[in-house]
Amino acid sequence: MNNPLSGSANSLGRTVLVTGTDTDVGKTYATAALAVAGWCAGRRRIAVYKPQQTGMHGDDPGDVHDVARLARAAGMPPEALTTVEGQRLTEPMAPPPAAAIDGVELLAISAHVAKILELQESHDLVLVEGSGGVLVELDGDRHTIADLTVALQGVAPRGTADQWPMNQGTAPVRQADAADGRVGTPDTTGPAPVSTVLVARPDLGTLNHTLLSLEALLHRGVAVAGVVLGSWPGEPDRVQVSNREYLADLPAIQGNHIPLLGAVPTGWGSQAG
Repeated sequence: MNNPLSGSANSLGRTVLVTGTDTDVGKTYATAALAVAGWCAGRRRIAVYKPQQTGMHGDDPGDVHDVARLARAAGMPPEALTTVEGQRLTEPMAPPPAAAIDGVELLAISAHVAKILELQESHDLVLVEGSGGVLVELDGDRHTIADLTVALQGVAPRGTADQWPMNQGTAPVRQADAADGRVGTPDTTGPAPVSTVLVARPDLGTLNHTLLSLEALLHRGVAVAGVVLGSWPGEPDRVQVSNREYLADLPAIQGNHIPLLGAVPTGWGSQAG
């Protein structure tokens, strides 16, 4: 099965957070395609973590189960993939109101950071699929997926040989390292250890939503690996084609070049699963 994100592997560091411009934009399909891309590039232990899974009862299969199913359909061995949910809530809505209805407290952002760091110890690629869009709150203190990314960037590996993923070149050096004299290599030699992939719709209005989301991420200091178009139709219309062309040649935002990593077709992998 063809992987629409097969060329994205070199853009992936050790940990990649997958967020969206909105809900139902195709984050789960994009996460599965990124996992398969990592596997095909030599990452042999891959984890997918969902901090908050909403809208699920009991043992109903959630997004991480869908990722596993899609990855298997694309030829990824089941034993290569670990799937973990942080917290499960029954109502199909943002985590704070869903938790209020369930009468439970949301896990603190520090708990998610700890779990992701734990997964890093035994995996060479950790994918974190967020809920909804960039600024959807994850905990009771109004922390978002962007805040989670920044927290993880703050404890990212410094690029020693045993920490940096295989086949990814030399790890970049953070500005703080340069400031205190721990300069080893420039930050242009490989992908950031922790970065974000933004999944967007291909439809009318997506350019505004995508640019606003990118601006919000970059304003918070988030390293953005690229944009993915989700739910790409089999027969795209003129607007969708135009949007794809624009995002493929996106002007620099705050001095950052953000590439279009690819477009994941609607229902990618489902027929094979």
